[in-house]
Amino acid sequence: MAPLLCGGVLAVLLLLWVRVRGLEHVLVHQRWIFVCAFLLPLSVIFDVYYYVRAWIIFKMCSAPKLHDQRVRDVQRQVREWRKDGAKSHMCTGRPGWLTVSLRVGKYKKTHKNILINMMDILEVDTKRQVRQARSHTSVKTHNPRPSMA
Repeated sequence: MAPLLCGGVLAVLLLLWVRVRGLEHVLVHQRWIFVCAFLLPLSVIFDVYYYVRAWIIFKMCSAPKLHDQRVRDVQRQVREWRKDGAKSHMCTGRPGWLTVSLRVGKYKKTHKNILINMMDILEVDTKRQVRQARSHTSVKTHNPRPSMA
């Protein structure tokens, strides 16, 4: 009961502090609170989701069957860009929150975004020790845990 009471008191104090100082002040100057309370749990949920997704796709081998369709979709987007006159540069349509960089890519607003939904391993040849993978395959996908293999 004591830890629950202590946590409740801390939550009330935090809410009072936010009310007095303002939410913006707390998010800018005390961002560890926001990171520990919200971003870390969301990050764990996101990692678990992508791990489970990769495991299911790896076991069912369903995504490699869609590879040709996805390539045709990228080709269609490039053809549309050319047909419209190719007035701006192209870039991937990968959202900023999914990138590794902390820099905000402002060019994504002015360039033609080509959506490339290719994040899966296509084929694993254990004899030749070769993996054929798509362009956005992550390092975690390339180095699966032993339970995935």
